[in-house]
Amino acid sequence: MKNKALALVSAAVMSLGFVLPSMADGVLGGVASAAGSLTAGIIDTPEGIIVDSLWRCPHHAQRCLARSFGDEKGFGQNVAGFVLGWPFGMVWGIPYGAVDGLTHGVKTGWEKPFSMDSFMVTEEK
Repeated sequence: MKNKALALVSAAVMSLGFVLPSMADGVLGGVASAAGSLTAGIIDTPEGIIVDSLWRCPHHAQRCLARSFGDEKGFGQNVAGFVLGWPFGMVWGIPYGAVDGLTHGVKTGWEKPFSMDSFMVTEEK
């Protein structure tokens, strides 16, 4: 009996998920925007953590430190920036990525519900 109920609930959620994006501009625009915003926020939060903690923040910290040490293109400055910047950038990227991913998901999920842009944290800052 539990399997039948689970199958019915799953079918109802899937059918609503398939139909809801087509009603985004119509009568259910607010509901679709809220659902798109919630879904994109849930997906973009861990995505933002991964992107910001593994690439954006460490890379930015390395470049800023190399620039502060005198020469952004210098080998020694980039090595020192890498040694100091990457660990700090990875640690700082976790909370920054969570906030960045959540705000991106909520904002673009509300404006363009269930679009590809709302599920990908691709904007460069």
